[in-house]
Amino acid sequence: MGLPFFNKNRAPAAAPRKQNRRVQQVKPRAAAQQAAPAVMRKPAVTTGRAGVRGNKRVAGAPRAGAKPAIAGPRGGLKAALTGALAAGSRGRRAFGLLGRLAVAVALAWGVLLAVQAGYQYVTTSARFEARSLVFEPTPHVPVDRLQALMGIEPGTNILAVDTDALRAKIADEPWVKAATVERSLPDTLVVDVKEHQAAAVLSSGYFYLIDADGVPFKRLDEGERGELPVISGVDREQLVRGDARATTAIRRGLEVLAAYQEAPRPRLSEIHVDDGGAVSLYTAKSGAALRLGRGAPRERLERFDALRAALGERAEKLAVVHLDLEASPGAPARVVASFFDPADEAAVLSRG
Repeated sequence: MGLPFFNKNRAPAAAPRKQNRRVQQVKPRAAAQQAAPAVMRKPAVTTGRAGVRGNKRVAGAPRAGAKPAIAGPRGGLKAALTGALAAGSRGRRAFGLLGRLAVAVALAWGVLLAVQAGYQYVTTSARFEARSLVFEPTPHVPVDRLQALMGIEPGTNILAVDTDALRAKIADEPWVKAATVERSLPDTLVVDVKEHQAAAVLSSGYFYLIDADGVPFKRLDEGERGELPVISGVDREQLVRGDARATTAIRRGLEVLAAYQEAPRPRLSEIHVDDGGAVSLYTAKSGAALRLGRGAPRERLERFDALRAALGERAEKLAVVHLDLEASPGAPARVVASFFDPADEAAVLSRG
């Protein structure tokens, strides 16, 4: 049995009177219009109910007619394609780097081969054989001695010569103070040698030649002394140990020698330096002893010059001259001398 859609809970009413159908349809509409202002409200915006449409578009909702976003397997395909493209780009970059590296290695290898071939050529070519020697002979290193020291065989390539080793071999020669060896391409070696200049002979257990710096550079051989004076009084053990006292004594002797040679004076044969630095000189011709003591040598040597001037020819007969006497304040300097011949000494004393 069918029930009316409205008035579901009301009792059945009497049959309505026959009315104009138009009026029946209009009245309810009018009543609805009259009641509308009292009950009509703006409906709340809700989501999820079928048939209800909101009056505003929710943020983030797609526009009408917009294409739906690709999701599901199609989105995964796009990501896969993007990853494949990126991997391909990385692969191309890696391949490019490998290519450039291969080119660089090939170029380096080619350069190495070229250098090796060039080196082999210049070290074996007859054009670079050592044929000439430029050298200024020195008094104790003549050309034949230098050639023997260098020991270069005919046909030796000049670029294969170890110039440092040659320089060391030449510098080992006792008279050589310094040496240089240089190449002058294509076939010449230039050698320069600087010799020691002997200033005196050192007597300390053995006889040694020493230079102006007091450096003993070789043992004295026969015929090498010439007119060089001998410095004595230096302890050998101190010399071997490199003791500063030995060095000081040698330099003291050289200092006095340099001052003595500043003026024309009898040639010296020996300069003796005692432990305290006092110096005694011995002339070569007569063997006269000049006592200088520890003071400055120049002032005391001037006293000796004055004595020689006063004695004249008799100065050659002096045996001992004390130049180390200290004068009293205000008093003239004193010199005490003795002669080999007592008669000469008596004659000098008689003259005052």
